[in-house]
Amino acid sequence: MRKLRYILLILLLCPTLMWAQRRYNPADSWEHRLAELSGFTYRDVDGKTDVLLGLHISQYTGEHHMVGLSIDGGWSAMLSNMPNTNGTPGGFSGGFHILYEYQNSGFLLQTGLGLSYQRVTNALSDTSIYNRLPYPWTGANDTVLLRHRFVGRRDMAQQYYARVPIYVGHYIPGPMGIGYVLAGVQLQYAFGGNTHVSLTGSTAGKFDRYDGIWEEMDNHGFRKDVPIERDGDRLNLKVDLLAHAEIGYEYATAQSAYNYRKRGGLQDCRVRVAGYCDMGILNICPNTDLPMYEMPTQTIYDFPTYRMYHVFASSYAKDYWLRNLSVGLRVTVLFGFKAKERVILGKSWNR
Repeated sequence: MRKLRYILLILLLCPTLMWAQRRYNPADSWEHRLAELSGFTYRDVDGKTDVLLGLHISQYTGEHHMVGLSIDGGWSAMLSNMPNTNGTPGGFSGGFHILYEYQNSGFLLQTGLGLSYQRVTNALSDTSIYNRLPYPWTGANDTVLLRHRFVGRRDMAQQYYARVPIYVGHYIPGPMGIGYVLAGVQLQYAFGGNTHVSLTGSTAGKFDRYDGIWEEMDNHGFRKDVPIERDGDRLNLKVDLLAHAEIGYEYATAQSAYNYRKRGGLQDCRVRVAGYCDMGILNICPNTDLPMYEMPTQTIYDFPTYRMYHVFASSYAKDYWLRNLSVGLRVTVLFGFKAKERVILGKSWNR
């Protein structure tokens, strides 16, 4: 009978021992260390709570309401499937945002209002334009096949945008600190700006009753390598919707990374540094009837009378798509407070 009682006692204790083994992790794992030093217990190994890193030991529910600002900047370009148009060399863009962010444990929801500036340049392939016209200087009612050669064309556009971002994301706890990811969309509208076109032009002519090509004769209207620059109005871009993604590191100024969200005051300050990418979803190409090159017939030998319009403001562009692309760095500073709640566990070591 005594042996039978011992066997029954051991069988009754087995479930308890197995539950204890399953409930706690070895203390040498970095997850355990991070949870302990972050002001949490590590009891949440089986998802018993939706709070990041375990049950709280302080008057903190995991819910935050943050306000702040961000600045961003990096390389930017206008990309298109238009022939003979290159998105490089591109340029740069920079933005400033006033933000509101809601946090619940590891979940992040961010929105706000912002302004941004973009300056980009698109390179165009060399172009030749031919016209058969009367030639006024020979006095014999001659006509000439006049060739315009435009090389090294660069079309620059400066744009000022108003922005409304809507992002969601999550924290990424790790052995070296707290990372995070954000993704979402950003609505922007170009309300100001200007354009600038620069190129080099040359003209040459061929007559029916003369041999050879006439060129480099300034007093006869044939000129070589003349610099031409023209300013223009802003691009009348359509409303833009961009896909946004960023990944970075968060630093809590009140405490070190491993004491992240430890017991303390309810005031909070976060500083984030991240890499980001914005890619246009919609086609923002304007729909206009302006020509790329406007050369009045009456003054076609006189370069100062020519007008050139930005390639994306011309009728040449309206059958193709145009999208923005930006990649760079973003710095965010957030201030806020933590919502109070009763203490769930009194001690981090009370497991």
